[in-house]
Order: sequence, then structure tokens, then C-alpha cells
Amino acid sequence: MHLSAITTSCFVLIVSATAKPAPTQTPPTFISIVQPHQESLYRSRRCSNPSSLQSSDVENNEGNDGSVVHNTIPKPTTTVNIANHTFRSPTNEQLQTIQDRQVFHALQPSQVFCTSSNLCRHGHPQAFGFHPTKGRKLVSGLFRLSCPLLCEAIDEYEGEGGVRQMSDWLRSKDVITDRKRHDNNRHEEGWKREGYENANAAQQQIRRELAKDDMKKIVSRMGEYNANAFMGSGVAGIPPSQTYNVKCVHAHVADHLCRRSPSSNDNDNDDDNNSKAEEDGNIIGKHALQILEKRGVPINGNDVCWQQCNVNHERESSDWSYLAKKNRSGLRRRGENSRTAKFRIIE
Repeated sequence: MHLSAITTSCFVLIVSATAKPAPTQTPPTFISIVQPHQESLYRSRRCSNPSSLQSSDVENNEGNDGSVVHNTIPKPTTTVNIANHTFRSPTNEQLQTIQDRQVFHALQPSQVFCTSSNLCRHGHPQAFGFHPTKGRKLVSGLFRLSCPLLCEAIDEYEGEGGVRQMSDWLRSKDVITDRKRHDNNRHEEGWKREGYENANAAQQQIRRELAKDDMKKIVSRMGEYNANAFMGSGVAGIPPSQTYNVKCVHAHVADHLCRRSPSSNDNDNDDDNNSKAEEDGNIIGKHALQILEKRGVPINGNDVCWQQCNVNHERESSDWSYLAKKNRSGLRRRGENSRTAKFRIIE
């Protein structure tokens, strides 16, 4: 037997004996973006500590009950300004998490122009900005929800009629407390519609800024009429004429997570913060997150969801995982790819 084989075998035995959860952070040193023609880095990471967290934004402390408490450590982040919106730029580590553990298809760095303004409690992105023209296909939906935990919760919510419920909420009377109406000199009705229109207008502005050098490409593929409709569409590609049509809760939550201020508080009551709907992301996405919290969903992560998003963790059959419905339908069309084959989602 070769010495190298003995070393590898011994290492695997040591890893399997390592306790889990309570991952101790070890910043990765191998990071590079996986290109479509490259072999997946999954195999090369077998020599990494499988219980280490990927991001250096998180530390772990033991709570009073012995559970692991994940505390976010503030550190400098790189931002980019697009159409007067400030976005968090993705790191190489975050790009790998998105493509290898969240959406399961290759992404070029130029396709992802931002991540969620805040990371989850484990230091992973929850959503990302998808460039409209840098991929093989033109993409009207600018922001995509990637957090498996939130995707699972919203898939379930939409399955129970969540889109209709959100549209009905949007159409319902905009009630503002007497105090807010007096302080802000605002009309009693209109703040929900204003927030909805602001979200759609922001999408149009960001899309035009990102695609300003690719208009010839868009027109050549779609024709001038469809190109104008494409550039003028709102959240999830919704036409401007379709008022009060939520269409996709995932898209509104992703938009909110990416555009909101890092210091914004989603726990604030909607009625008490309507005057700042345009400043704190997407009013529908914010309301949806509040609904999820009332349903018992830990929107910033639970104790086990890191097992899917941590690229350094070698999965076990008992690990938590979720493949979003949209990804599942895409895999049925295209067939299983190398990322899902390596990951082996257990459903």
C-alpha cells in the first residue's frame, strides 16, 4: 500500500470522528471562482476541515444552555454604487457558496453584481443580484433568493396561497396611525402602492444602468419592442401596467435583502415605517419576512442550515438540506449536473 493512500485513509477516519455542529471558524485559503469548464472544487476540499465555517464574518460562542451561538463580527466590506443604490459586492467565497451550495449551477463573477446587504448568522449570502445581460440568456429578474432556509419557507408559503395573500394585502386600505399622519403630513391611503411602485422603479433604474452598454445586444435578440418592455419591467419582470401584482414572493424578498440598508430593522411594524418604504428596500419583501417570522421561521438562519451552505463541510446523510422548487424544475429539464451529483441533496 502506498504511503499516500494510508495518509488519506487516516485523515478520513479523523474527520468522521469530529463532533458536529459547533463549527469553529477557519478562514479558507484556497478560494478561486469555479468556471464551467473546471472540475468541481468539492473533491479538492476533502482536505479542508469539514466543520469550519467558510466566512470570517462569524465567531461561535457557547450559550448558557450549551448551544452554539453565532455572533457576527463587523468587518470592512466592499460596496458598489449602481443607479444611486449602494450594494454589497460579493467575495470569491460567497460566489462559491451561491453556485456550489445554493443554486447549483456555474456562475461567472460578472453575473453576480451584489449579495444581500447583510449575511445570515453563519456568514453566508441570502440573496444576490443577477446581471441582466452577462449570462447566456437575458434575465429580467434582477435579484434572486438563494438562502435554502428562506426558499423552503417561501415555497411553503406560496403553496398555501402566499402570492394571492400578498397581493390582497397590497390592495387593502393603507392605514396610517394618526400620529404618523400628523407628523409626516401624509395622506391616509397610498403608502403601500408607493412602496410597490418604488420597488419597480428601482428595478428599472438598476437594470438600465447595468445594461446601458448592451442595448444593441438586447435589441438584436428581442427586437426593439420587446427590448423596451424588458428594460421597463419591474420586480420579477412584471410589466409596469400590472399594478398590485406581486407575482413572486421570492423575488420581492431577494430585492429587499439586497437593497435594504444594512442597519435597517425588519422587525419594525409596517404601519409605523411607511414613510421610509423607499429607503429600506422592498416593502413587500419586508412584509413577507415579517410574516415568515410570525410563522416561526428564523429568517437569519437556524442551528443546522449551515450544513448546506458551508462549502468546507463534507456532507453526511443526516445533514439538513433543501433544494428550492425552481432549482428542482430546472434540474428536471436539464438533468442532474456535477454540483448536485456531488452534493446529493436528500429529499
